Amino acid sequence: MKFKSTPNRCIQHEGNEIWISRSVTVLPVLFFVSKGTQYVPLGLRGEDLPEAVGLWGLPGGYLDYDETTTQAVYREVWEELGLDLPQLVEDFRFEGDLDHPYEVYSAPLRRQNVTLKYALMFHLEDADLPQLNPQVSQGEVVEARWVEVETALNMTLAFNHHDVMKECLERCYA
Repeated sequence: MKFKSTPNRCIQHEGNEIWISRSVTVLPVLFFVSKGTQYVPLGLRGEDLPEAVGLWGLPGGYLDYDETTTQAVYREVWEELGLDLPQLVEDFRFEGDLDHPYEVYSAPLRRQNVTLKYALMFHLEDADLPQLNPQVSQGEVVEARWVEVETALNMTLAFNHHDVMKECLERCYA
């Protein structure tokens, strides 16, 4: 996939790291049901990232200057997992809303101060899970793998993503 967005950038000023960005992140909370089992794709955070290195987590990241939030969700999932969301929506039964987050979380004075959470569930029926193939360097995502949801909910994930998944399941798919 090709994206036309303008990447955010980081500058150093008087010993401080300052991000030139829209200060908004997208967090797709992805679930896949295949052959009766529910899975979540997770990425292992690499050493080039500023936080939560070595922890597994959901895909997500900053909204670039000239993209919509939906485009950011597509891009982040493609970059971190290698999954083509528009194609998956076309090929499988899909529950969710790619145009509207189920939650807007705001915490000023953090690295990002607004997070848009998207609940996305794909029903593959008897199809196998798609291959995960991160498109970014291993410094960002060391590897990606499918994890059964029940297992993931009991893992310690980056940014408390295990709690985010639990809340998403309760709010959107109960």
